[in-house]
Amino acid sequence: MNKLLDFIEQNKIGIIITLIVHVAVFIYFQIATYQEVVLYEPWSYVTAHDEAPDDIEISPDQIETTEEQFLFDTQKEVSSFVRDENDSREQSREENIRYTSYAQGANSEEIERNYEQQLKDEIRRQREAREAENETPEPNVDITEDKTEEKNEPKQGGSASTKAIKGETMVSFSLSNRHPLNHNDWYIRNPGYTCGNVNGVVQVAIVVDEGGRVVSASVVEASTGATTCMKEKAIEYALMSRFNYSSTAPKRQEGVITYRFVYR
Repeated sequence: MNKLLDFIEQNKIGIIITLIVHVAVFIYFQIATYQEVVLYEPWSYVTAHDEAPDDIEISPDQIETTEEQFLFDTQKEVSSFVRDENDSREQSREENIRYTSYAQGANSEEIERNYEQQLKDEIRRQREAREAENETPEPNVDITEDKTEEKNEPKQGGSASTKAIKGETMVSFSLSNRHPLNHNDWYIRNPGYTCGNVNGVVQVAIVVDEGGRVVSASVVEASTGATTCMKEKAIEYALMSRFNYSSTAPKRQEGVITYRFVYR
């Protein structure tokens, strides 16, 4: 016993240091491996079958319209033809038919006469514009010098279809007693694939002069999905569209062109 006490007395400093080191290591591992326990309150089944409140308010903007249903229906077929909304012909969805927006195509002589008259009207319009600016008009202007049509534009219309296209089209217009220039739907331009992989509908109000040129265009209605690109392209392509010359039409005839932009 005395030997043990003597050993402790002789090595008490070492024993104390050893104890301190062990306590420090113990505390370190306790802190390093500590994990906080999160207690969750048990879920009460008392209200599990309670009905949801029926006083939720729904604004008119949240109600899906028929037009919006079309926008989200990517499976709905939209043809790339041009349709006259005032067309009274029988409607059809037969395949292998080149549908046109007009009932009867004019012969080549009539197309040439209309085109010549349209050029004369264009020359007259330019002459009036120059006179309004106090400029002297050029004498004896030849109608062949003012053909502003691009070289790649078609000059002759094709054969008219006997039936009108049924269903939605990417372009439709409403302009009383007018048809596309030279009986060719190419002149009612189609921007439907120019704004990416999104759907939208834009309706543009147009004003057409007696020569068939669109002199003004503005958006009057756009669907919820219509983007800024769609509205800008709709106005741009409306101003590019051309209709037939009409001596009986007013100098400023109002109409509407509707463009459908589709997911390609």
